[in-house]
Amino acid sequence: MDGLRVWKFKQYQISEVTMEVIKSLVEKRQKEQRFEQLLLKWSLSLFVILFFAVLYIYFYKLSTLETMFINSSNISEYFLQDMLLFVLFVGGLLCLVQMILYKKKHVKAESEFEELRIATIERGEELWEKPVPWNHRHEVFEWLKKEHDVNLYHK
Repeated sequence: MDGLRVWKFKQYQISEVTMEVIKSLVEKRQKEQRFEQLLLKWSLSLFVILFFAVLYIYFYKLSTLETMFINSSNISEYFLQDMLLFVLFVGGLLCLVQMILYKKKHVKAESEFEELRIATIERGEELWEKPVPWNHRHEVFEWLKKEHDVNLYHK
């Protein structure tokens, strides 16, 4: 947010309300991006766990699985006896729960950001009411688009 002051937008006589709206937009966008990154990290973690579980089962446990199916013993009991498979299962379950949690948070943060962005676009004339800020608002929009990926040009 200091970039607004460094970039000397104050010389365009931007009101404090407009500065607060811009600051709020940037904060909500950063929050949304943070949840998106966390969702991606947990998704990749789940993929890695599943990959190693499949490799482990294929190379080390496949022959014993075939004999187990012939004997028709309980498969869940067999997997719980193997400590590595149990740890991979618990890790995968943890990743799945975290993915669901961060997906909900990401959707909520994304909707809050979009609501504020659309309200800002619709109230553009109120926020940029003076002639000097109105003439230079495109420079603020460019800065927001370039630095924070916030598009205020259209809905």
